[in-house]
Amino acid sequence: MANKAQGASEPENGASRGGAGGRMRLPALLRRFWAWTAVAFGLMVLVACIERAMGFSRWHYNPLTGDRYQDLMEFPPVYRMLHTAAFFDGLGNSRVAYPPLGAAIYALLYATGHAIGVYLTTAAVWLAGAVWGVRRALMKWGIGGATATLFPLTVALASFPIAGLGTWLFLREREDAAAVLWGLAAAAKLYPLLLLALLLPRKKWRAFGLGVATFAGATAASLRWLGPTMGVAWRGSLRNVFGYQGRRASEWQLHELMANHTVFNLVKFGAMIAHVPLAKLTLPYYACGALAMGWAFFGRLWKMPVANQLLAVTAFMVMFPPVSYFYTLVHLYAPLLVLLFVAVRAERAGVQVRGLKLTVMLFVPLLASFMLFTFPRVLLFGGLIQGGMLVALFGCAVRYPFAVPEVKAEIPSAG
Repeated sequence: MANKAQGASEPENGASRGGAGGRMRLPALLRRFWAWTAVAFGLMVLVACIERAMGFSRWHYNPLTGDRYQDLMEFPPVYRMLHTAAFFDGLGNSRVAYPPLGAAIYALLYATGHAIGVYLTTAAVWLAGAVWGVRRALMKWGIGGATATLFPLTVALASFPIAGLGTWLFLREREDAAAVLWGLAAAAKLYPLLLLALLLPRKKWRAFGLGVATFAGATAASLRWLGPTMGVAWRGSLRNVFGYQGRRASEWQLHELMANHTVFNLVKFGAMIAHVPLAKLTLPYYACGALAMGWAFFGRLWKMPVANQLLAVTAFMVMFPPVSYFYTLVHLYAPLLVLLFVAVRAERAGVQVRGLKLTVMLFVPLLASFMLFTFPRVLLFGGLIQGGMLVALFGCAVRYPFAVPEVKAEIPSAG
């Protein structure tokens, strides 16, 4: 399948063996991305250490200070009221503003009695699996073992580490399994439901329906479990999720400017200059966003390579919600890996892919700490800057076809 060849691919007929020694040097674009990722990480650590030593924390936000697990450990008192109507009222300003499945996952995490340990262990297992998978794929292209190990390991450690299992299954043409995982993700965080659109150009109607059914089923089961009744849980979840979104959407403070990379912040910035009330922005924003994505997907992306479709849908999913903090950027690792392997295939074929270098290098500042772009005294704010970069990334996905037709390939297996 033509689309299949655009992902993290494995050459056929021994094409991964380059030169007399059967080895292929890491492509120049990957070396450049690797180097600048290390530079960004080094700058973050350097600036953080200088500020900590000189007491500048109030002058410039420092993510290496404070409680690293504040969001994770905010809700234990609220969960003592689980299965009651009071659970959805929360305590003070602390409300569980997650869709039903997300709220249920928190309950299971707290039930272990070691929430932080379980969280870190789970993250480490996913990180190890992702690094190992990328290592194997690079080695199948002839990249040496040491380089194939160090490249994904250091990039992951210098950024926000996670990969999308559902996306990997999608690239392996296991659409039904991918749809189930995307449906579960959507039941926990809503916006991953957009990923199901990737099934439409392939005409995988059954998989699409399965994903929607999984989303609906997981939501219904979670509501029933959260209790005390499905009606109470449904109304409470809607109130908390959309109440939180509405409250954050109307805020204009340093925290939002630094860590929230939504395009909605750029719209709010323009509205404030034009003296337009923020309360009137939400509905026009959703309408314009839906029209823009509809035009891009059905008018441009429908017949473009899957690398373009995945990048555009993921970038939109990350930048469009009115509230989208820095940790949502982990979703970008899946399209990044696909693009990096497009670069490997282009190197093997000896061709240049228009726009690929610009697109890959945009990931360096996007996956770096927003601290590097936040200097309030000179009116620089990481959220606004990274929001603009996400718009540029989406534009690249819509404009440049990331295809290397000269090399026939298939997605490598994980086994």
